[in-house]
Order: sequence, then structure tokens, then C-alpha cells
Amino acid sequence: MGVRMFQPLRLDLGDVLGQSAAEFKQTVAQAKVLVIANQDVSVAPYVQLMHRLGSPVHHVLAKYCLKDYREVLTVTNLHRDGQALGVHEGGGYWHTDMSYKSANTVFTSLLSVQVPDQHGETQFIDCVAGLHQVRQWLESPGCPQHLKGLDLEKLRIHHRFGNRDALRNANAAVQHLNPQEVGALENTVIHPLVYKHPLACTASLYAPAATAMQIEGVAPALSHRILDSLVDFLIQHAPRYRHAYRPGDIVIWDNLSTLHKGPPIPKSEGGADARLLYRMNVDFQ
Repeated sequence: MGVRMFQPLRLDLGDVLGQSAAEFKQTVAQAKVLVIANQDVSVAPYVQLMHRLGSPVHHVLAKYCLKDYREVLTVTNLHRDGQALGVHEGGGYWHTDMSYKSANTVFTSLLSVQVPDQHGETQFIDCVAGLHQVRQWLESPGCPQHLKGLDLEKLRIHHRFGNRDALRNANAAVQHLNPQEVGALENTVIHPLVYKHPLACTASLYAPAATAMQIEGVAPALSHRILDSLVDFLIQHAPRYRHAYRPGDIVIWDNLSTLHKGPPIPKSEGGADARLLYRMNVDFQ
């Protein structure tokens, strides 16, 4: 099997504004990834649009949120006087937004403001199709011994803020927090590995990467081995989409049914290599 691509749903802003809030939520849930070519990079209408999808979920990194909009997080490689002006590489690994929270019914959006001449994309993995592929793999002769007999539906996963991949890869990207930010986090939360979407009514392999630290009732070492194997399989085989931004693009995705990651990108002092996006998370329940 090889990686195949999936396509997002592409709509004009007028089409989206013509939908009711309930229809808009259903559109995102069914599409998994929605792309709106907006061309208006101002923050206020972007925030208003996202409020139609649900209640804002504030990010723990308050220092990188906009002064007038606490719900809007700055994602950028821009630095000034040696200091980052936003989240730079914290999302540079496969992950699911807000999976470290108990309230995880979250859509994420990015508004593209500045696009670098290279290294600016976001990649997505379809974890609904990926679950179907994993189930077939587990029943195949090529299934690894440590995965044989695994009942995915019964697995409950302990999640914490962080990147599990750092346990096996010293070069893995991580987002460092100060003590105050750590104190604002929930303790370990538990989510099922197979998650039924409350809107789309589809099942997905939910958040097996990054924040997934241990399988309930399974020793840490074996938990890591199982979860790493599942993630590696998804990366190699599940359908994928890579979005190359244009200024004014709004990309909205459903975290219950996808994994995503940003690019490794060098620091910028401004110019053609600068990447700037504004991010919002909303709870659609």
C-alpha cells in the first residue's frame, strides 16, 4: 500500500455565510478539512466566522495570543530581538489539537496572513480512512506480533500535553511551557482510541500521536510500542492532504478525525521567508 491523497472541501466565503450555524458545523465535520479562499486577512471577521462554529477554546500559551483577542493564537516564525513573536515549531510533529483536554470536541482554524516562499504548508492525515486501514492490517499476516489480537475499541488512552515521540527521537519538536503554563493544564485525561464523531457519526483512530502517553492497563514501554506502531502505519499509509497557503486562506479542520502537523521552518526577521497565521480553536458541542 502507498500513501494516497484526499481532497478538502473548498467553499467560497459567501457559501459558508449562507449556512446556518448547525449546517456550518456539519459541513466541517463531514469534510474533515474545509478551505475558504477568503482574501480578507483582517482578524475581526475571522473571529466572527469562527464564533459561528462554537465557543472559543483558549490556548495555554497566552503570551502568544492577540492583545484584543485572547482566543486568537499567533503562529509564526518571526522573531524580534531574539524573541519569538508566536508559536514557531510547537506544531511541527503529528498531533491532534486539544487532545490533552477533557473537552476535546474541537475544530481548529488557521487564517493565513503572510506566506513564506517555501516551508509554509500544513499536512493532514485522514484518521477515519486510517482506522479502516489499520483494522485490515491487524487482521493481515503482516501484522506485528505485539499488535495481534488488539481490540482497538476497548483501548482507553491517557493523554497529557507534550510529544510522546520525544521519548524515541531526541530531535523531535516540543513546545516548552513555563511553570505557570504547566499549572494551567489539566492533569492526565482519558479518551477512547476509537472515537465516534457526534456530528459525522463516523469512527476514527483518535489522537494516537503526541499527547497519547499510555494505554490504560498496559505498561508504559508496551504502550509506547503499540501507539508508535499505529502512528507509523498511519503516516505510511493513511490518506493525506498538504495545504499550501495563499494570503487570506482560512483552513478549518476537525480534530476528532484528523492528525496534522506544521512544517519545520527557520526563524525569520521578516521578508520573503516570514510565515504568519492566526489560529482559533472552538468547541462545537
